[in-house]
Amino acid sequence: CDGVVTRRSDDAEWLSRLARQVTARHDVDSVLSEVFRGLRPHLQFGGGSIQLLDDEGWIRMAAADPVAPPHAMAQRIPLGGSIGGRVILTEQPVYLPDIVADRAVDADGNAVVSDGVRSYFGVPLVAEGRAIGLLQLDSPVPDAWSTEQRRLVVAAATVVAAAIQSARAHASADAARARADQLELRLREARAYALAAVAAARRGERLDLDRQLLRLENLFAPEDVALRMPQQRSETLSVPDVTSRIFSR
Repeated sequence: CDGVVTRRSDDAEWLSRLARQVTARHDVDSVLSEVFRGLRPHLQFGGGSIQLLDDEGWIRMAAADPVAPPHAMAQRIPLGGSIGGRVILTEQPVYLPDIVADRAVDADGNAVVSDGVRSYFGVPLVAEGRAIGLLQLDSPVPDAWSTEQRRLVVAAATVVAAAIQSARAHASADAARARADQLELRLREARAYALAAVAAARRGERLDLDRQLLRLENLFAPEDVALRMPQQRSETLSVPDVTSRIFSR
């Protein structure tokens, strides 16, 4: 009994430590790398991966331990007919204690995992009421994990999913702040060009006026639009016309 209590206490401490490690990271890549760094000392497994749903509903590998080759990382897996898709769609863990004995294959008759794997455990990553991907482990040993160990992985998956969503939120907030800062900078530049254009119009300096107006236009024009020379403007706009247009705004 004391041994069980001690083990559960150790598991709770490990889970708390893992939560601190992954939630302290504010970008998805760091979160993912911390997951396996935290799992390895506590749980024996051959390979592990985290696979996430992309914007188009395909499953893509986001992290792997050991590191997967580039072609595996770039592969997109359909939800239907794959073991990972089953985990995500049902939002339920899938444990295959002996793949060889169970002859586990997908809809196309292919083995659900790589050669040499005997045990497989896939756990959904559920955040904000939906599955965003899965955490999966494999082992060359049949029936590699006890019921308690699998429960611990399920609990860890909850922490991982929350950390991934938190990192995504941080990334979105950072991107929004960057866009706002860029817009603020462009607005300051636009104000400076507008004031310079008004001053040039008042002085009657036609070339400088056209130059400032062109800068204003280019500041908010699409990047793929070719820039026009100031001389092209001066053929069609007179100083009084431009000045009246500025003040009318």
